[in-house]
Amino acid sequence: MIDVAKGIGILLIVLGHNRIFTSHYEDAANFLAAFRLPFFFFISGVIFSVGRRDIGTIAWRRADAWLKPYVMVLLLGGLLKWLMGKESVESVLLGIFYGTGFTLGWNVLWFLPHLWLLYVSVAILVKHGQSLIDQPIKKSAVLLLLLGIGYYVMNAFDTVRDNPACERIMHVEPMLLHCGLPFSADVLLLSASYFLLGHFLSTPAKNFRIHPIVMTIAFVVAILLNMQYGFRIDFNMRRYDSLFISTIQALAGIYLMLCICTLLAQVMHLRKMLSYIGKGSLMILLFHAQIQFPLVAALQPHLPAILAGLIAFIACTGIALAIWEVCKRSRLLSALLLPLDWKKK
Repeated sequence: MIDVAKGIGILLIVLGHNRIFTSHYEDAANFLAAFRLPFFFFISGVIFSVGRRDIGTIAWRRADAWLKPYVMVLLLGGLLKWLMGKESVESVLLGIFYGTGFTLGWNVLWFLPHLWLLYVSVAILVKHGQSLIDQPIKKSAVLLLLLGIGYYVMNAFDTVRDNPACERIMHVEPMLLHCGLPFSADVLLLSASYFLLGHFLSTPAKNFRIHPIVMTIAFVVAILLNMQYGFRIDFNMRRYDSLFISTIQALAGIYLMLCICTLLAQVMHLRKMLSYIGKGSLMILLFHAQIQFPLVAALQPHLPAILAGLIAFIACTGIALAIWEVCKRSRLLSALLLPLDWKKK
């Protein structure tokens, strides 16, 4: 089920970046946006494990897995944009080292440096702050504190809605710190609350059983709150519309997704397909937007909107997975884009 959840999680991310879906089916897009990122962080927390590794080793291995392909893709893309006169050396380097959506031309990649920061931060807590989370009541208190403080910390920064400059900053200037911190550290406490929730509930999540009454309640709550408020959660855009309502929507959505993934895992062909997609989620995250956006633009004038969106969604996922397969078979590409221990595996 967890393998299926990883596959569903990345597909929801891809769907959320499909402009036809978000513009033509706004209610459905809002419904998914209310829990899409919290669910992804929750599942990441479920599979998180420190073991006996020290913090330095954890930071290095996660950098090899996530930051290395992030830097390589941005350097290559930045070089091409620089040659075409669309980017400067400063803007490319600023995007790589500041690592937020508003400094990146390839803004969906904000997730990788943030995930690295989140993973290392939680590892430090688990390794050196065990006394803070060794009892259920302490775990609950930590989650509530992270959620509450994180909400107000994130809202202390500007958003595109109140400061248009935060859409894209291409030069080193004071405005950077008005829009957010490097590696999106200003949303770290919020993302950590869902990541830690998954970590704390790792065992029950891995042994998840559907309770029809709870599932029905979660579904009704999620639908009613979406119809009433239409709230969204978008950490990249610094959007968490309501501390209370958005959190309830996210938790209800996470439970629903666990139910759906449990059901899908019982269908062998779907289980294999979604597990494969989950294993290739890094490549999908790296490349889907740069494939999906131009495909949507090219297909939309010639096809019905829903068909154009569906083709773009399937094509960008399939092409990204094909790139993954090519990387696995190339020493150079695997060294640049895949973890160093790939050959051992």
